[in-house]
Amino acid sequence: MFPIDASSIDKSLPVPVGTQLHGLLSYTLAFGGMADGTKLPSVRQLAADLGIAPMTVSQVYQQLRDEGLVEMRHGLGAFTMGARQSSVSEHQPINALRADIEAIIGRAESLGVSTMALVSMISAQAQLRRPTIGLSTVFVCIFEGPGRDYVAQIRPSLGVNDTMALVTLDSLREPGPERDACLEADLVITFAHREAEVRALVGIEHVLGLRFLPSQGTRQNLAGIDPRARVAAVTHFQEYIAIMRPSVREFAPHVSDIVVTWSSAPDLRETLLGCDVVIYASGADHIIDLVRPNVRCFEYRHAPDPGALENIFVPHLAELRQQRIAKESGGGAKEEMVRLSTRLNAAS
Repeated sequence: MFPIDASSIDKSLPVPVGTQLHGLLSYTLAFGGMADGTKLPSVRQLAADLGIAPMTVSQVYQQLRDEGLVEMRHGLGAFTMGARQSSVSEHQPINALRADIEAIIGRAESLGVSTMALVSMISAQAQLRRPTIGLSTVFVCIFEGPGRDYVAQIRPSLGVNDTMALVTLDSLREPGPERDACLEADLVITFAHREAEVRALVGIEHVLGLRFLPSQGTRQNLAGIDPRARVAAVTHFQEYIAIMRPSVREFAPHVSDIVVTWSSAPDLRETLLGCDVVIYASGADHIIDLVRPNVRCFEYRHAPDPGALENIFVPHLAELRQQRIAKESGGGAKEEMVRLSTRLNAAS
């Protein structure tokens, strides 16, 4: 995660400092890889570090709390949210089977069946009764082009019969087929910092926010910038202008000459004409037409955090699938454990 200091807020920009700070913190919380439960600076400390009013920082913290990105603990301050991860891990169906698993392992050992043989037996049995129940999921993106890429990156984590549809956040603001798709889905996925917004727009609870990280291609492109280059970093949303410079420097610390702007700024064309490298955030790709020939230009693209997919998304799908299996077959994994136990008893 890049540092947040006085240089993070540019008071010369026609963007309120509170808007800049909200964009900076929401981006850092959603994309910066901060550990859950991390304590954020106090209101007074952050205000002093950035040279802005404590009231501004307090209002931003309250907004982040309302968006589900931070937790305010009375007398202690603001902390990054960790409830989603802990709630998933604590209530996974496997926890209800621990006693049964221990009993079957003990029974197998008493019969001289090795643990590896038991695992193979369970694995083979599972393959024979691979779940046919597919889950319907929806990914809510900001921009459709990058959204299609994100779906392609998430899809390998789905089950063989699962589906994933793509809708944009703007399409959910009015009733229509996109909103209906979210209402009917087993799970709606979006960016961590948009989870509360999606939940409020559609009026549903089955929304899971995932963390995204700068893609490998983005990191390589940034690392390859000539240190002498004058760089323009362009965001689509004014709110996120404060994150552009530190985002570039995180992976290109050797670059010092960075000017930041947004895709509808009145002086955008002049800014781009004076730069050797242009980096644009997702959604600002129309600026490519304004870049001089032979000037290096690339998108600052993100990708789903593999850790979030493995430790949050996949277990969450497993939990939903097991609930469906148990509901539709009336026994699920519990019955399978009973059958295995019966077979072991018969072998004795």
